[in-house]
Amino acid sequence: MSEPTVVPPGGGEVIGDSPDRRVEILCDDDAVHATWSRFAAGRDGADLHIHRRHTDIFYVLQGELTVRLGLEDRTVVVPAGRFALVPPLVVHGFRNAGDAELRYLNFHAPGTGFADYMRGLRDGQSIPFDQEDPPHAGVRPASEAAITDHVEVDAIAIEQRSEPQDVENTGLRAYYVLEGEMAVDGLRARAGAWVQVPRGVAHAVAFSGPVRYLAVTACAR
Repeated sequence: MSEPTVVPPGGGEVIGDSPDRRVEILCDDDAVHATWSRFAAGRDGADLHIHRRHTDIFYVLQGELTVRLGLEDRTVVVPAGRFALVPPLVVHGFRNAGDAELRYLNFHAPGTGFADYMRGLRDGQSIPFDQEDPPHAGVRPASEAAITDHVEVDAIAIEQRSEPQDVENTGLRAYYVLEGEMAVDGLRARAGAWVQVPRGVAHAVAFSGPVRYLAVTACAR
């Protein structure tokens, strides 16, 4: 792939679709795997676990995400418009503990096989992935997780923006449209769309009106 591509709203690869849960793969690149999810009120997510080689990131689109942190299973509520950033070796899990529907994006950077792991769950296959039950020792403190309005770690940077920006496209570049409509090299993307630009490909971003979006830059290590 040498040109930008657009995944329209609802157009990702479907991992599961039921009244209480829908999951779509938006991006399957070595640098980052990204999914879109919808959870009904009270829906459980993942039990406590760790990742050793990658950062786990959530962005809440609608509702509230309850993140579980540490061996003590402390809960933190993440509202819409905020990120939960979980570094490697921090014990964590998540669920929708609220009484309203939850929608969120999940980024794994680098990907470390997350998309194939999710496909395996869908297809009844066991696919190795950088995830394991919490060990009794050797984990990082829960305080190293963060609830924030932007992400900037070695593998990935994500920020919320409402105006065009000039960037040096040395890694994979992607945009998720939160509100309004944008165009990338003439490809139109409305709210809920994912636009992906291959690493090193120059591109132009244009707006036809007010827009709010996430700008993602990821580099495989």
